[in-house]
Amino acid sequence: MKLKQVNVKDALFNQRKESNSLIEQAIAILNTSVQSDEDVLSRLKYKLDEPLMDTDLIDENDSKNIFNIHEIKSVCIKYNLRFLDSSLFKSEFPYEAIIKIKEFEKKYKVKIKNFKIVAPADVFKLEDCNKDPLLFAQLADNKYYLLHQWGSDLSWYRAIISFPARSIYSYFFFMWIPALIIAFALPFKWLYVNADYELSFRLWFATYTFVILFVFTLFLGSTTNKNFSENCWDSRYYNG
Repeated sequence: MKLKQVNVKDALFNQRKESNSLIEQAIAILNTSVQSDEDVLSRLKYKLDEPLMDTDLIDENDSKNIFNIHEIKSVCIKYNLRFLDSSLFKSEFPYEAIIKIKEFEKKYKVKIKNFKIVAPADVFKLEDCNKDPLLFAQLADNKYYLLHQWGSDLSWYRAIISFPARSIYSYFFFMWIPALIIAFALPFKWLYVNADYELSFRLWFATYTFVILFVFTLFLGSTTNKNFSENCWDSRYYNG
């Protein structure tokens, strides 16, 4: 059997064709990926009213990432966070979040059109009336699938300092603390009362101080458009 001779010139041209073909394939793949990324970003930034994915379609191994609205609401109130549409998010979405969305959609052969974010109020574009966001895909039955988290963890003391802002009731109980501290920290010689009536006087003074502090700070909060977390956790307005 006679072997065919190799023409180096022809081999060189063939190599060029193969290289060009590989480059074209790489460009095509890159363009497809870019278009896919842009499509995901568009859906994150612009809310669309589309049918929601049924939670029954979620794999059992992924079910741990599904949260109902009551669980999300409780966390938002506890840490003074907002739960709003991703279209209101004013920062840039990290590429890892886009990858997670694409992986989720590829796995379940769906295209998510509704996204939600849990984050502090200052990362949203709130209307008149890089802070630890959680990105959710909105599902049917008022449930949400946790897709991605970025940023650093919340401060350990955030729940403590956010306690007064949870509701009018938590605010009511909290304001007794400074009132009692003030009343019982006063030196006895400043009270000008009989020692037998000291405790009664301090309790009366604590109540009086509580009323003053409660009314004053409540008025101050209303003039600065502050609201309680239970009223504004899902509000798109900065003043609730």
